[in-house]
Amino acid sequence: MKQYKVLIRQNLGGIIGVAMLGVLSSFAMVFAGYSLSFLFTAYEAEGDKVKSIVHTFLLVTAIWLLAMLLYYISLLAKAKIRQKLKNELRSMIGGKIGALSYSDFSEKDSGNYVSWLTNDVNGLYEQAFSSLFSGIENVATAVFSLCALCLLSPYIGIAAIILLVLISVLPQLANKRLQRANAARSAALEISTESYKDVVMGSSIFFLSNLRSRICERIRAASEKAEQVDFQYNRTNTSVKIFIAAVSMVGQVVLLRVTLLAATLGATPAGAALSVGNLAGSFFNGAGSFVECFMTVRASKPLWEKFCTEDDGEEDRSVLLSDIPEIKLENVSFRYEGKPIIENKSHVFRAGGKYAITGESGSGKTTLVKIILGLLPEYRGKVVYGAAEQKSVSKESLYEHIAYVEQQVYLFQDTVRFNITLGKSYSDKQIMEVVEKCRLKEWLASLPEGLDTVITENGKNLSGGQRLRLALARGLIRRVRYIIMDEGTSALDEANAVDIEKDLMDMPDIGVILITHHLKDIVRNKLTEVISLS
Repeated sequence: MKQYKVLIRQNLGGIIGVAMLGVLSSFAMVFAGYSLSFLFTAYEAEGDKVKSIVHTFLLVTAIWLLAMLLYYISLLAKAKIRQKLKNELRSMIGGKIGALSYSDFSEKDSGNYVSWLTNDVNGLYEQAFSSLFSGIENVATAVFSLCALCLLSPYIGIAAIILLVLISVLPQLANKRLQRANAARSAALEISTESYKDVVMGSSIFFLSNLRSRICERIRAASEKAEQVDFQYNRTNTSVKIFIAAVSMVGQVVLLRVTLLAATLGATPAGAALSVGNLAGSFFNGAGSFVECFMTVRASKPLWEKFCTEDDGEEDRSVLLSDIPEIKLENVSFRYEGKPIIENKSHVFRAGGKYAITGESGSGKTTLVKIILGLLPEYRGKVVYGAAEQKSVSKESLYEHIAYVEQQVYLFQDTVRFNITLGKSYSDKQIMEVVEKCRLKEWLASLPEGLDTVITENGKNLSGGQRLRLALARGLIRRVRYIIMDEGTSALDEANAVDIEKDLMDMPDIGVILITHHLKDIVRNKLTEVISLS
């Protein structure tokens, strides 16, 4: 739970502030409960009983109102720290996602990562932080209530302490079961979120196949699996709560009996029973809830371990690439699950050169490109950028020089500006230069807010050609040395595909590598080399 401790240290001031408000609120509520005994004292006072009772009633009311005000302020403070901590939890998980290797990242569906940022963030906050604040308030309530009970009678205090031991120790036996159930619940929520996304993304298939009922069926099936695992966790958690509640109930009855016995022996006033009923409830509820919160925080351990990032503290000695005059493949081979995909390939791609890699589906075109991009490091042979071998190169500096345009271009639900710049700072002049190179100027002029027009989900309102040109602009604005396009024009009509590929061929300073299974003659004539994979 290293990250848990880190987040607590980073937000220590706010957490302490919220905890102190919670403790103060708990004290005020306990004192308000204790103040009920003032009414009995006023009733037994000599003199004008009515006046005494009225004054005491007003005082007790004021104490209760102040206690409620403090409770309200503490709730607002918790809401504010909740906002901050959940943002930091998402940043932590975003860092975990960003630190994954390509192969590790590809093992999970995007729905899994959405679940991390929604279900797991909510789970981490509720279990680790909300329970922490509640635990502090509850232990404060229990301590203050115990002190008040001891003031009423030491016998009552001793009885309360004995019962507290039972509440604290016995439920810990179920802690390991809670941790296992919590880990299983997190995994189930990932799968269900992935399934919901899958159904929503594929809904058009069910619509057009006249099978709309399948949408509900698949969502329900995914929900039932997730809720079954959630039920297992809640069943374990509920068993612990019921045990604690049972001990608390018995404890309150025992304390009342001890109070009445003490009153009979003259060790405490008979009016103490009025306060003991309230204070015993506060004490046992506080103590029981503290144990629940403590166990909940411990049960969050599997979630923290899930997002743990290894940091060996070693200095990064990777080579930084200032330029890539050429990319050289020397006897490169790659196998997937024992099956040879690429065998002993050697090629040289030079900056400014125009290359096409052709071949049928499954011939290894995309695999070869991913090796060049450093996404499949398990190759044999050598991949050399200038004079630096890939295994010694900083991937961050590599991607400063290479842009990759996938077959399925992804556009963010954000402005045109963001989809070109990806949030980096460029002037409007720089952006418009690449817009013009990619033949997007006329289209951009037709948009209501120009560069600041928001694109809908994954550019659903754009044509395939517009999407691809935006992806090219995204690479060109970085002034890369190479653009690799993987079947990027395969989904376009002939005219659009030829226009885009010709535009790439006419960029003299950029090395272009086209991955295609259908090479047009007009493009072939402009190529430096055609590499055929069989």
